[in-house]
Amino acid sequence: MARQRRLLGVEKGRIVLTAGRAYGFTIVELLVGITLVAILLGLGAPALGNYLQNSKLAGAAASYFTGVQMARTEAIRRNVRTEFILTDTPVSASDPANTAALLSNGKNWIVRAASGAGYTLIEAKAGAEGDGSAAAAAIQVAATASAIPFNGFGATADGGTYTIDISNPLAGGCVGSPGGTIRCRRITVSPGGQVAACDPAASAALGDSRACP
Repeated sequence: MARQRRLLGVEKGRIVLTAGRAYGFTIVELLVGITLVAILLGLGAPALGNYLQNSKLAGAAASYFTGVQMARTEAIRRNVRTEFILTDTPVSASDPANTAALLSNGKNWIVRAASGAGYTLIEAKAGAEGDGSAAAAAIQVAATASAIPFNGFGATADGGTYTIDISNPLAGGCVGSPGGTIRCRRITVSPGGQVAACDPAASAALGDSRACP
């Protein structure tokens, strides 16, 4: 025994093997964690839903804004009367620049330039294009006129003021209406041809840059 102790030397008394402690979650801890996650998701779901709907509406509004701005730019570049029109006629129809039926609440838009006795197509897009068919069905448009004409100076051809209101009633009412949670959009065109996108519910008096002119 004495010889064995001498041979062990510094290894004497060392525990060579030991059972490690197992780490993990108990069933109770796991259930508590799942419950907390469910509560947080439940609280955040409405806000996330509003954010997604507002994003879709903003995307659709950007499309209409681009179309109106394009009509003005092309009127100046070509120095001819150019129009932004709203319609429900499919943009894939034959010669939509001349055959489209004008409609002030149409979801599709067309930019066309005067050419002889008719019009030349510049651009055409289906309403809410890029946001999916469900978004296209939900988006509602209400304009003061079915056509916004520009002259070669970039001003409205008739000196008029135009607005296009864009909403999503299926997602909810506009902010400012009872219980409204959706940030609706408005495109405005001044007699001088300035095009702006704004939020009808925003207050200019409070310095909100989103407010309509």
